[in-house]
Amino acid sequence: MAARAAGGSGDGQDADAPLLDDLMPWSVRPLRTGRPWVLAPDAGSLRARWDRLVRAPADERERLFRASRSRDPWTSVAALPGQSTGTGRFAREDGPCPEPVRIAHGPFDRQWLLPDHRLIDAARPELWRVADGHQLFVVEHGHVPRDTGPALSVTALLPDGHSPAGRPGRIRPLYRRPGGLEPNLAPGLLALLGELHGGPVTAEAVLAWVLAAARPSPAGCVVPLPADTARWSAGVELGRELARLQLRGAGGRERPRLPGGRRPYVRAAIPPVPTAPEYDPDGETLALGTGRISPVPA
Repeated sequence: MAARAAGGSGDGQDADAPLLDDLMPWSVRPLRTGRPWVLAPDAGSLRARWDRLVRAPADERERLFRASRSRDPWTSVAALPGQSTGTGRFAREDGPCPEPVRIAHGPFDRQWLLPDHRLIDAARPELWRVADGHQLFVVEHGHVPRDTGPALSVTALLPDGHSPAGRPGRIRPLYRRPGGLEPNLAPGLLALLGELHGGPVTAEAVLAWVLAAARPSPAGCVVPLPADTARWSAGVELGRELARLQLRGAGGRERPRLPGGRRPYVRAAIPPVPTAPEYDPDGETLALGTGRISPVPA
């Protein structure tokens, strides 16, 4: 690690640059719900689905449940950390719907999830155990050949790791313990970077650099570590701005605002299958078929 960090130029050409696996060793596979109805854009839909399911006759309940190899109405499992849902067989469930939780669905979407372990094939309890107001999750997008998009995103919400294009990557919590304790970083990394760059380095500074510098590869995310302090500082500053925008106010962080406080609104409904967008600079209007959004600064 020391040789890689000291020699890394950060120019994207260093074959000795470490992988994200080297820097953030603890990673978790994406969630696997096993049935799509436990996820929805709004919490009300999930409550309605729950009510219909628990009130259905036994044969209808089994059909609506959509059993898999991991879960069926007779599966009994422990509740997820931080959740007080039932643990008995769901076939006998007649209680109220558990409170849906907001999750990060893929790199840019947010959805609601029923946090009942009996309904989710692979909920990754280890992620729920460390999810709190101090935690940040790095989500790999997976390697897609010739894709020029970012390799990673960050969220303060529990992520499901969904990847809309290609094979999903891993989820890496920034901290191994609740309360922002025990950074999920290679032993000695913070001390090494502090020695290289002349001052203490925090876990969130490393996260910022990773967001700015990581690039995908068939072997995993490559993260060059620069010896040049000016390059390091510029990368950390860029990564902090990327994190600010991606977190969108979650976890008590600042919510991004357009200049002057101007917010665009949907003026005419967007059709289900919109056409390619067109922009009217005079009216500051974005048109998608018959749909209209304004004001949208150029």
